Amino acid sequence: MTSALKWKLAIAFLIVFVAGATTGALFGAFHLRHHIVLGPPHSGDVGDRMRERLRRALGLTSEQETKIAPIVESTTSKLEAIRVETAERVRTVMEDSKKEIAPMLTPEQQKKLDNLETEHRKMMLRHGFGPEPHGPHPPHP
Repeated sequence: MTSALKWKLAIAFLIVFVAGATTGALFGAFHLRHHIVLGPPHSGDVGDRMRERLRRALGLTSEQETKIAPIVESTTSKLEAIRVETAERVRTVMEDSKKEIAPMLTPEQQKKLDNLETEHRKMMLRHGFGPEPHGPHPPHP
């Protein structure tokens, strides 16, 4: 691999990283606004909000509410499973990206990248996203 190609790849990875960080920041801003208005997306009361919205919007009777309750619970469970799966897939993609980028960085830049990741993780926890299912990430070599 030529030196020029290595630089082009490094710049391409950097652009992808910056684009991801920007997208994450935009998502974070949207999520924060959404979080303030509706609460965390997986706070356990999604089903309650869904039931309440259906009740008010459709003018449901008590009997209808009772009949749709199992459907709402099933939907809530399915949505939570999708959320958890998606979060894990995103985490895996970001970890893979970091593994590819890290070798191109100086040790000082690698520490900064680790700090960015730590700050991002803290921000996600503050905004209602639970701890990662497989624990904290080990530092890269």
